[in-house]
Amino acid sequence: MEGTSHTIVAIDKEDLKPGDHIYAYRVWGLYSHHGIYVGDGQVIHFSNTQQALDEIANENPDSLIVEELDENPKSEPCEICGYIVGGSPGMGVVKSCIEHFATTYQLYQYNVSLIKFWFMPNGTCCPYQSKPLEEAVQTAYAKLRTGFGNYNLLTNNCEHFATFCRTGRKFSGQVIPTRLPAGVKPEEVPIEDLEKIAAGEDI
Repeated sequence: MEGTSHTIVAIDKEDLKPGDHIYAYRVWGLYSHHGIYVGDGQVIHFSNTQQALDEIANENPDSLIVEELDENPKSEPCEICGYIVGGSPGMGVVKSCIEHFATTYQLYQYNVSLIKFWFMPNGTCCPYQSKPLEEAVQTAYAKLRTGFGNYNLLTNNCEHFATFCRTGRKFSGQVIPTRLPAGVKPEEVPIEDLEKIAAGEDI
C-alpha cells in the first residue's frame, strides 16, 4: 500500500501493524498529529507536554489522565493503558491507547516520489525510505525512555518524531510552507535545502 497510492490512506485499528506511522487531523484539519503504532492498541507519540494532556483530556473527558507535570510528575494511569509519560519531565514522548491518540487516523506513506510528494497534502508522506517496522518500534520505545528533546512546532514536532523512528532522519512536510522565506515557492528551493527545512534545520 505504501508508495503506490496517490490518495490519503485511512486505516482501521484491526489492520494496523506494529511500526506503522499514523496521523490524525486536529483543529478542523489545520494540522495533523503523528505517532508510531507499537501494537496492543497503543501508540507512542510526541508533543508539547501540556498540549498532549489537553488533547487527551478534551477528547476523553472520562479517562483518568496525567493531571499535572512539574519537577515530580504526578499521574493517575488510564485504566486501560496506564498512560505512560516517557523521558524526563517536559520531554513530551508518551505512550497511550490509540483511542487517546485519535478515533480516526490515516497511514503515513514512505518512499514516495518527489512529484507525488508535492501533490499530496502536507504531513501525509515522506520521500525517504523506511526502515523495517520492527526497528521503528524499537526506536519509539527508546525515545519513550530518553525523550526527543524540547517540542517545537517548526523544528522538533510530532511528525519529526515519527519520521525519525521510521527512517532515522527527521522530516516534517507540514513545516515546509511556514519555514520558507516570504515569496519563495518550494519548487524554487534546492532539494538539499528543502531537506534541511523539513528536518527543522536552518539554511
